[in-house]
Amino acid sequence: MKKSNRIVLKELLSIIICLTIIQLLFIGIKQGVFCFYPETLYSRSMVMMFTMIVCLVIMIIYCRWRKCSYNFFPKVFGYLYIIITIIAVIFYVVTLFWVKTFSFENSLIFFYGSIVTPVFEELLFRGIIWTKVNECINKEWKTYLVVTVLFALWHIGYAVGIYLWSGGNLFICIVMKVIFGAGFGLIMGAIRCKTKNCYLGILVHGILNIFG
Repeated sequence: MKKSNRIVLKELLSIIICLTIIQLLFIGIKQGVFCFYPETLYSRSMVMMFTMIVCLVIMIIYCRWRKCSYNFFPKVFGYLYIIITIIAVIFYVVTLFWVKTFSFENSLIFFYGSIVTPVFEELLFRGIIWTKVNECINKEWKTYLVVTVLFALWHIGYAVGIYLWSGGNLFICIVMKVIFGAGFGLIMGAIRCKTKNCYLGILVHGILNIFG
């Protein structure tokens, strides 16, 4: 096996191990908390939101410490980005206050699904992991495919969490979540390829999460 191939496989293996640890951490924290506290949609969302925020802080500190580039914002925040941002904010506000039944709990669930999760997942996959994979492969279309596959497999952890909460058929749940993740990953990856940053992908991811 060529040295370059070994480096790529080693990097991918380390990424897969890290993603697995994060998902196991998510599942473990939820299972631990709900041994003492009733598990509802709201409580699940709040536990996941808190955990993701902590992970976000750790990722940002790690990137600053290792001087990793994750291309969060565009190099030039032009008029197009400003217009898209305004449209997204208006969409969020309209959805929260007029489409959904507004309440404190619903607003926090909405914030978790449309803000926290997109920022966390885009920074992790289309930011940190994308940069690391691209440095090894050096061909962005291959990076796009690899990160899409990793993002799809990431959703296995969500499927297991749903199964532990509500039961059902674990295999079907995993298949559906992986297919959903692959489709999502293709869209987000295409945006990342086009814009070379995570910002627009976060906005689109948040809007799609409202419908999903």
